[in-house]
Amino acid sequence: MISTPPEDPPAEPEVPSSVPDIRLARAVRTIAIVSRVFEQICRETKVSLPQYRLLLFLRRGPKRAGELAARAAIKRPTLTAIVAGLEKEGRLTRIADETDGRGVRIEITSKGMQALDAVESQLGQLVHRICDLGDYDFLLGALDDLASVVDAETFRQIAQSEEEREAAKKNPSSD
Repeated sequence: MISTPPEDPPAEPEVPSSVPDIRLARAVRTIAIVSRVFEQICRETKVSLPQYRLLLFLRRGPKRAGELAARAAIKRPTLTAIVAGLEKEGRLTRIADETDGRGVRIEITSKGMQALDAVESQLGQLVHRICDLGDYDFLLGALDDLASVVDAETFRQIAQSEEEREAAKKNPSSD
């Protein structure tokens, strides 16, 4: 009887020399993989990942397009396309801005809330399964800590972009 030698375990992928710690490289790769699974779940629930993010931001209340674009870190033309699609599907609507008669605010509809809840239910089940593979409370706590840091960084970026817009208004370029 001829025995076949055991296969070598898969080697860890190369870590770029610019990455100071292999754990950082693994974290980046894990985020990329989980993001891909999130995209898949979003497609299955008929809500794209960019649509999900916009609906998520609108859950807290109506927003002006500029504010929404800054929060979602997307350019206005991209926002316009996503909003048009969601509006056509009845998942959001445009309402007059009470503070600025010329302005419009974008608001999530009940159909949009239902879509958001469906996606979050599926995503929540995935996160539950992932956390269940290890120390559930530790992993969920780590994800919660990550969410707090990401939220803080997002708010910092929004504040910075608002400061830049205000500075541009005060000092218009002479292009």
